[in-house]
Amino acid sequence: MYGTYDESFAALSSGAGDFLMEAYPKYTQYLIDEFVTDRRTVVYVGPSGIIGETGWYIPEYVWEVSTITDSYIAYYDERIQAMFRLNTIPVGFQLDNTTLRSAVDDIDLILESPACNAALNASLVAADCTATVEAFLELLRVRANLEDHGTPIPLWTMPDAWGTLDRVIVQNLSLNFNVTCPVSQTLGVDETMDAMVAVTRVAYIARKPFIQYWTKPHYVFADSSPARLHRVQLPEFDLSCNVSSSAYRCGYENERVLKLMSSKLVAKNSVAASFVDHFTYTSQDQSNILGQMVFNGKSLEEATCEWVIANYAAMEANMPDPSLLVTPTEVSPALRIAFIVVAAAELAIFVLFAFGVVHYRRVRAVLSGSPKFLVLMLLGASWSMFWVILSYQEEVTPNLCIARVWARHLGFAIIFAAIFLKTWRIASVFNIKSSKGGQLTDRVLLYRFLLIVGYATVNLVAWSVSTPPTTGTVVSNNESYLVCKVTWWDNAIYIEELVAMVALGLLCYRVRKAPSAFNESKHIGLAVCNWIIMGIILQIILNSTTGTADFFFAIQSLEVLVPVPIAVMILMAPKFYLILRGKGNDVATSSYRGSNPNGSHPKTPSANAGGSGSNQKSGDMEMSSGNESENGRTAQLSGKAAVQEIRSLRNENTRLLKEVEAMRTQLLRMHNPHSGNAV
Repeated sequence: MYGTYDESFAALSSGAGDFLMEAYPKYTQYLIDEFVTDRRTVVYVGPSGIIGETGWYIPEYVWEVSTITDSYIAYYDERIQAMFRLNTIPVGFQLDNTTLRSAVDDIDLILESPACNAALNASLVAADCTATVEAFLELLRVRANLEDHGTPIPLWTMPDAWGTLDRVIVQNLSLNFNVTCPVSQTLGVDETMDAMVAVTRVAYIARKPFIQYWTKPHYVFADSSPARLHRVQLPEFDLSCNVSSSAYRCGYENERVLKLMSSKLVAKNSVAASFVDHFTYTSQDQSNILGQMVFNGKSLEEATCEWVIANYAAMEANMPDPSLLVTPTEVSPALRIAFIVVAAAELAIFVLFAFGVVHYRRVRAVLSGSPKFLVLMLLGASWSMFWVILSYQEEVTPNLCIARVWARHLGFAIIFAAIFLKTWRIASVFNIKSSKGGQLTDRVLLYRFLLIVGYATVNLVAWSVSTPPTTGTVVSNNESYLVCKVTWWDNAIYIEELVAMVALGLLCYRVRKAPSAFNESKHIGLAVCNWIIMGIILQIILNSTTGTADFFFAIQSLEVLVPVPIAVMILMAPKFYLILRGKGNDVATSSYRGSNPNGSHPKTPSANAGGSGSNQKSGDMEMSSGNESENGRTAQLSGKAAVQEIRSLRNENTRLLKEVEAMRTQLLRMHNPHSGNAV
């Protein structure tokens, strides 16, 4: 807010100010010539929609008495002038309707009556006729309020320093007005306007007839104003009107108010520049906004918001396209590069883990976790990283949306299938009903792995063909940015993945007590819980809040960058930690919980007690690698290692057979009716 037009234009020129919604050409033409035409630091953006209407105004109750009072011609009529000499306009007041013809007819009737006609009155004298006519004239004066004999009526105007044309107009139009300023001429601009409003308010409440200078828009014309005013039409203004001429007989010129903005605004905020360019409203609209502030005590923001809500339907046609009301933005290059670097680093770690799994595949720490499925899990984790890495492309396109969808969901399917089938095999080994279904070798599990991944692929193909992912615009804090649209396909697949993770979590809970190396089922369960919790939290944040492009990109990226590496580290870190410490083969993986270090049950004699070191480990059974045949293992091993492996398997089988036989004998004794131990 600036006090003068000179200050406003200087601020616009320097960029300290952004736009000026109300510039009257009459007072700013020299500034427009300098800053708009010559310097070009200020831009003209068209009319604001406001028409400055300077002129004379009368109260509504005067206009209701006679509608001709909204034209200056009516004020040549003595009856109209007489009405303005009254102290108040009573409710229901009417002007005398006597016309010149009716007055002449009444006088003719008086002359033909006995009061003036000697033929009808023999005793008639001239004084009687004169008295009758004078009485009738007095009656006319009373009816027409002409007792004051033409005293000028007051016209309230602004102080002389304002340079109003009222005195010139009254003189050249020969109107019977007394031009006067009803307030002190030493007040400032705002104080003068407030004092004039106070004069108007008092006179309006008293129903006093008055005619007054005003310029609309002003809060005195607001719908909430205590006064209702009508404009008096003066002679039309045209280019031939010259106030310095003695023949000047024109009214005030209506002014189309202009909008101006700083030339720097487009680069500074294209949203605001577009808004200023398209926005328009009327004189009455501005009067109402000002009236809410003055008469109802509201702030400018409150009054403006209330007006926008009340008039949105009417102003919508003059507003720009909603997509132009925001500034298009993109993800910060620094943030995008940072997340891509993090994703690439995680991808490199997964590749190193994969090489480590292949290299240490015969070490028990890795062998117990099924090396093939560990590699597949790492493959899925690596594939998921392209959800972020593909964002190297700055522009969001439909093709990018499709590629990212495939990276995100196919990567999840590969990770889930590998982990689920590993856990399922453990559950099957320790479940009598499941164990009757056949051997779950790696070949069988790989077939089922392909079925799970194939199902996910079919879903993605159907999605990409039927309703391929497209881009959409998100608006937040006057900024817009492109994102991949969320459709029912997204929700459906996310729900499927949530159900799958819950099922995997329940499966891990089911086999939590099953003996396996490094308690892998519990680690998987921990990774699943972490994945579910973080996924739900991030989805809630993403769908319940609308932030900047950087915020949206960061939350989406974290959906992969956080839970995937955490799950991988929970499963892989313990294995490689022990391997690096040289203890990768020091963990018993017996299929029977509570076995001795040599693999035998505490209550079952060892098959080769006191044997060699190789025989002491012969009880260890790599259960999680599947029930592979001896020939298959022999093909992978050679020489001494193959013989030792076969011996270990045979000793374990011998131990298991002895345990089964001991348990069968015990059961027979318990259920033998001839035995004393029968129950």
